[in-house]
This record gives sequence, structure tokens and C-alpha cells, in this order.
Amino acid sequence: MTPITGILIAMLIGIAGTSTIHLSKGVMKHGVVLLRACALPEAAKGSRSAALAETDAANAAAGSAASAAQRVKARGIYTAGVAMNFTNPIWVIVANRFAPTVYYTSMYGVGLVSLLFFSHIVLHERLDSRRLFGAVVVIAGTLIVGLGRIVTPVPGMYLANRTLVLLVAAGWAVTAPLIALFSRRVSLTLQELLFGLFGGGLASLEAVLKGVAQSGAAGSTFLPQTGPNWVVFVVSFLGAAGAFAMIQWSYLRRCRVSVMAAAYDVSYVALPLVLVAVAVPGEQLGLLSILGLLVLAGGAFMMQSKPAAAVGSQVQT
Repeated sequence: MTPITGILIAMLIGIAGTSTIHLSKGVMKHGVVLLRACALPEAAKGSRSAALAETDAANAAAGSAASAAQRVKARGIYTAGVAMNFTNPIWVIVANRFAPTVYYTSMYGVGLVSLLFFSHIVLHERLDSRRLFGAVVVIAGTLIVGLGRIVTPVPGMYLANRTLVLLVAAGWAVTAPLIALFSRRVSLTLQELLFGLFGGGLASLEAVLKGVAQSGAAGSTFLPQTGPNWVVFVVSFLGAAGAFAMIQWSYLRRCRVSVMAAAYDVSYVALPLVLVAVAVPGEQLGLLSILGLLVLAGGAFMMQSKPAAAVGSQVQT
């Protein structure tokens, strides 16, 4: 297999993976919204007087059965979203076998298409012309980054400074929950930006760590071949767990999933590129990659520059 063939396969896997993972965020949010809706009648029922409760006794059984069925449906939808989200390590592992990690991560913004339309059709999130254009710009930036990496091939992750990569990952993992915790009082739009950036960074670091763990002097393998590589491989799953936790936390804050995903994509694409440029001797971003990242960031800004209107009250957690 030629290097360019491996690169193209890794990028195609990236498109399939990112579409699945983006869609999973919408499916999980849909389940959360339905579960929250199921809880509202129970709260209202608990606040009624004894006299009203007796009057409604005839309807209580039927209502309870319907509510139970709705909760089962909501949990099933949420579980399906979680299962889809947990496929992310599989996509990463397979893609790393064919090319360095940045080829997989560079395609991440393409998945915004599936999430954007799911959020509009199912979650009823507003899809105005500004946000739609911003999504197109995000995707264009992603494609420019991918083209830049084809024009200037990335060396294998075997040469990466593992100590530096692990230190960056540890620092990011500590900072992300602190940022989420202390952002409770800021605007919803800023919370969406922060949850997206730090959640996407955690997810991208999982991919980078797996790329380091799977790399060897003779090329990449599906599974690590040495003890230290196995340690890095196992540790990488903490990044996936952290990203998943940030997503769930953002749902409690009632963040708009399609808007948060734009910032998530910027971080997921940008952090591996910057980290590889710093950690791999002789590697640099390149003009096309820098241009792509600027376009990507511009698209995310377009999607998040409008205030979060009519979103509802926030749950500060």
C-alpha cells in the first residue's frame, strides 16, 4: 500500500467516524430532553392538593403507564446515543493503522453536517442563514486542513516526544473540569464555547495518545507492541471518558448541541496539529494548515456569535 492510499483511507474513516460521533451527540441530547419532559408531570403531580389528587385518581393510572412508556423510550434513545459515542476509539484505532493520527482528526468538522440537520429537525434548534453559513465555513476549513496534510505529509508518531504529549494531556485533563465548574455564571454562549473547546481537546488527545501507542519503528499496528505503549494506550481512554463527561455536563447546562459542536470541532482538529508540530522533531504546521485552522475558527465564531435566545432557564451544575 502506498502512503497516499493509507492517508486517503484514514481520512475516509475519519469522515465515517465523525459523522457517527456527531450524530451521537444529537441522539444523546434528544434522550436527555425527553427524560426531562417525563420528569415535569411528576413534579406537577407532587405539587397538587389532596382534593385535586382524588379528583384525578381515575386518570392517574393511564397517565402513569404512558409516562413509564415515554421514560423507557427516552432511555432507549439516550442509550443508543451513548453506544454510538463509544465507537469513537474503534474509528481512531483503525484509522491510525493506515496513517498518522492527524489525518483522522483533520476530517472531524465534516461530521457537523449530520448533527446540524438532526438538531434542526429533531431537537428544533434554530437553523438560520448565519449558522448554516458558519457550518459550511467550518467544513471548508476542515477540508483545507486535510489538503494541507496531504501536500505536506506528517511523519509517524513514533518520533513524537512522549513526555511532552503526556504532560499536555494531563494539563488539559485537569484544566477542563475546572473551567466547566467555574463557568457557571457566564453567558450560555460562552459556556457552549468553553465546553466545546475543552471537550473536543480531551477527545483529540485520546486520538493522539492512541497514535503514539500504536506507532513503531516499522510503522503503525492495530495494538501496542511494547509495555510502555500499552500504558499510553490505556491512559488514552481517559481522554474519551473526559470528553464524554464534558458533553453530558453541557446538557445539564442546556447548551445547544449544534453550536457547542462547532467549538468542539475546532479544538479536535487544531490541538493534534499544534501538538504534532511541537512534539515531533522537524515538523511544522504549514501555510495550508494554518489557513484551514483560521477558516475553521471563523466558521465556529459565526455559529456562536449570536446570543442564545429562547433556550430556557439554565440548570447550574
